[in-house]
Amino acid sequence: MAEAVRLLVAGLPAEIVREIGLRLRDVTITEFENTQQMGRAASQGEARLVLLSDTLPTQDSIYIARRAIDASDTVRIAFCISMAQAEGMLQALKEIRVDRFFLSPVDVEEMLRELAKMCEVDVLAPQESHGDNIAAAVFDAWDRARATAFKKIDALDDAAIALLDNSISSDLKTAAERSAQSLAELTAPFGFARASGIAREIADRFSNSSLTAVDGFGISEQLLALRDSLQGAPQAPAGGPARDDRALSLPAGAAPPEDSLEGSRVLVVDDDVLITRGLATLLKRRGIAVTILNDPLRFWSVLDDTKPNLVMLDFEMPKLSGTELCRVVRNDRRWSELPVVFLTGHTDQDSIHRVFAAGADDYVGKPFVAAELMMRIESRLIGVKARRAPADTDPVTGLPTAVRTTELIDRFLRLARRKTDPYSIAALEIDALASLSETYGRSIADRVLRAVGELLPKSFRGEDVVGWWGGAEFMIGMYGSSKEHGAIKLTQICTKIAEQSFMADDGRGVRVVASAGVAQYQVDGDTVSALREKALVVLREVREIGVNRVGISGVQLTGAMTRRVDVAIVDDDVALVSLLQHAMESRNLKVATFADGESAVAALTGKTPEVQAMVILLGVDLPALNGLDVLRRLKAVEVTRASSVVMLTARTGERDVLAALELGAIDHISKPFSVPVLMHKVRMVLRQGQ
Repeated sequence: MAEAVRLLVAGLPAEIVREIGLRLRDVTITEFENTQQMGRAASQGEARLVLLSDTLPTQDSIYIARRAIDASDTVRIAFCISMAQAEGMLQALKEIRVDRFFLSPVDVEEMLRELAKMCEVDVLAPQESHGDNIAAAVFDAWDRARATAFKKIDALDDAAIALLDNSISSDLKTAAERSAQSLAELTAPFGFARASGIAREIADRFSNSSLTAVDGFGISEQLLALRDSLQGAPQAPAGGPARDDRALSLPAGAAPPEDSLEGSRVLVVDDDVLITRGLATLLKRRGIAVTILNDPLRFWSVLDDTKPNLVMLDFEMPKLSGTELCRVVRNDRRWSELPVVFLTGHTDQDSIHRVFAAGADDYVGKPFVAAELMMRIESRLIGVKARRAPADTDPVTGLPTAVRTTELIDRFLRLARRKTDPYSIAALEIDALASLSETYGRSIADRVLRAVGELLPKSFRGEDVVGWWGGAEFMIGMYGSSKEHGAIKLTQICTKIAEQSFMADDGRGVRVVASAGVAQYQVDGDTVSALREKALVVLREVREIGVNRVGISGVQLTGAMTRRVDVAIVDDDVALVSLLQHAMESRNLKVATFADGESAVAALTGKTPEVQAMVILLGVDLPALNGLDVLRRLKAVEVTRASSVVMLTARTGERDVLAALELGAIDHISKPFSVPVLMHKVRMVLRQGQ
């Protein structure tokens, strides 16, 4: 019997690890949660392959990979990265040798084929891998995944409660939709078909923009059924993936006139230089602009730069396969309608099934016949089946363009007029975007715009309108919101933008800031153009003054907006903070949380603090700045006169208690404590402060 091949794995979902263990012959998997332990194991030089994920901190992954490579010349490194983070991760990982990338969500069958090649082992068919020990393996995998599944249900419970209270936010609604979709994908491989179906139904309900409190009752009942459906034993998945036996034939009809392809743009991705040169010559004769890419790892940046009308992909390439790239295109809302044609020497039924399963429109076998190839390309570029992005959507941000945004806001303005509801319009701009391109290269601007284009829709409600106006400017219409309320929301968004870091082409980290202005319908103007101009005027004023990042039309600039909350929790115990936050928010209390002392001091102090809290629950043993020092600084600027501070600590000595009380704390609660008791004390303090 051959010696088992050893794989070291970290950061992958339990169901994928299970499939690797079951489907790769003679493979032993060691899964790690601790970076140092995995690094030590990798340094022993016994592993054939190290499989990592971008769910781990980047520096930890680099550390593990380097230890493995230093210990063995034959070890292979594979990495799972999410499509949203692909560009940044590839840049960060260029220092180490990575043999193969997989894009999340992972196509498990594709991953198994590639891992088998790297380990020089066989892939077992699903039924072959399920031997006498299959039940134990499935039960073991479900034991690891079960806690995650029920945590997702707990999160959905919270969203249902918020919906019943008519207090669900757009962020919580979006998070609930994702949790339900993720739960459906998690439970299906373990044979929980009913649970997976219910979870998908819940995801559909949360995706509905017209969701109301009435839906909360139905979702609550579905969640009860979901919990019940997960009480049984897991089952092994039956059979393998379905085969696609669709007929593959040339498109009917004559070829279009040659001049009809003038101005079309085609991106050709193939690691064979001779193939790409031949294709470029052939396509250019027809007036088609051709971009050649021999390195598939540069696919994202080249796709954004060229904005092609069609992409041609090779089936197998180093580090990233054509099917992986095709899935990227199909899962990106900016490119989901882009035609994709494969050029491949693999024309067997299984390979063709894989091509179409990835979302391809067509394929041509190598060596290709020029006339056949051109007919297929023409049919995709100008035929009725060609996928094209809508003209009213910007391909970089994925948002409606100015004309479409104006149309949408106009509809809501008419509705607001009839119902006498408030409506506000905000203009948001990325500061100095043009100079950013000059300093760091053209691609950095697109990365920033794309990130903001993804952030904004997630930050607003379904009835709000988010659009790209052009250049560095975005436009937001907020139904039912006064300009003061809208400015608070825009302040939070500008803060989120400032916290993000973008990777420049030379590897440098880049941060940007944004400014915004808000105007209100019938107070500052009656048309979209008039309101936009008012919002832009106040935006430029705050940018020149530099007092804050958001201005309100007609309101004197007095500094940054202060967010007022009932309770601020300052503690580095993530589980405790999450428990307390849930307990308070479920009782309609507004909560702010801080994981270290320095960030808490920065937010709670200053001439115009970012956060003002009636009660501050303050841990003592904090990173960066301990709780007593935090309290000392709060007292120095008289925050303790307006905010009641309660210390949370495992220290029970009289000296520690007296020190906290002398510095301005009103109470001292020892850990571990009863949450109901703490909640009672918080409510008493809040009543006294009213």
